[in-house]
Amino acid sequence: ADRTMTAGVGTSLWMAPEVMLGERYDDKADMFSFGVLLSELDVHVRPYSHAKENGKAPVADAVILQKVALGTLQVEFSSSSLESMVDLGLACVSLDPTKRPSSAEALYRLHTVLSQEL
Repeated sequence: ADRTMTAGVGTSLWMAPEVMLGERYDDKADMFSFGVLLSELDVHVRPYSHAKENGKAPVADAVILQKVALGTLQVEFSSSSLESMVDLGLACVSLDPTKRPSSAEALYRLHTVLSQEL
């Protein structure tokens, strides 16, 4: 089963807290990354770029990762984003992996959003 773990491979800003912390994880870690991606597609900037040190300087990735793991920093969505997309994105980046949707549930929710918008 250890062969399924990434051994730290991946891009840290998109990584689920449980992966960052070296804990065991499952497919819900991918859903966290998907939530970060949804935010990125919405706001068109690098994840967590809104995080500033003393309100000015960008925060180092290591600090960002620590804050994400502690639950004190989360990705952002624009105020003009569809509420259902924000809800999906925030569910995906839940600190608790069991509260994140499955990929099938996320796909269903995306289909629902698209069918309502078209």
